[in-house]
Amino acid sequence: MRMSSRTGVLSVLLGGLLLAGCQTTAQTSADGSVEGGAVQMARDAVRGGAPGASGLAAHVGRIQQIPPHIYLIRGLANVFSQGMDDLAAKLAQRGYVATVHEYGNWGAIASEILANQRASGGRHQAVIIGHSLGANVVTDIVNVLAQQGGSVALAVAFDPTVPRQVTGGARRFVNFYQSNNGWGERVTAAGSYRGRLENIDLRQSGNLTHFNIDKDPRLHAQVIGWISQAVGAGARRPARTALSTPQRTAR
Repeated sequence: MRMSSRTGVLSVLLGGLLLAGCQTTAQTSADGSVEGGAVQMARDAVRGGAPGASGLAAHVGRIQQIPPHIYLIRGLANVFSQGMDDLAAKLAQRGYVATVHEYGNWGAIASEILANQRASGGRHQAVIIGHSLGANVVTDIVNVLAQQGGSVALAVAFDPTVPRQVTGGARRFVNFYQSNNGWGERVTAAGSYRGRLENIDLRQSGNLTHFNIDKDPRLHAQVIGWISQAVGAGARRPARTALSTPQRTAR
């Protein structure tokens, strides 16, 4: 009878751990940190003296708590798309971890997101934003994440230059583009996509072009608001903006 009771308790705890790992949302503790329901469940079980709970708590304790990460991706030659740097600085002032990358590194970004989500038991949240050629690879990243069981909370494209189709990997995908500037293209959704896709055509904004759409402060304000909705507010202490080392990319 005692063995059966222990087995039942461990089954419930392990079930809670797996469920928390699969969920795309998280809960915030009293000190402002993010922790999954399984972590709290294990702690409560230890306090209550549940048989076998201490071993599970030790396992859960090894799951890393990784803050949300916003990846911003530049376009051609890693010298244009300076609006990505400006937006990253605004995010850093609000306490977010924001890094700027060249579009040729999109595979490494996808790999890092997957690694962080696995290390955090599925609770890590990421946002990806790109302009021009950087906007093109935003779709590549979310599609790869979908294939590997990962996802981002929000993806934003600023005027992608080729038609793209999203198959999954993003709970929300927003595409700012101009259908009349000779560059911008729509993003379409595959039948497998279960997220929210929005194409916002800014053709009536005569002051915007392909080369400055990423710098518009009104669009930045919208994106910052969406990030807050998707992953929560930034840390209490502002984080520095980490700029990637420029690398040459073949045109």
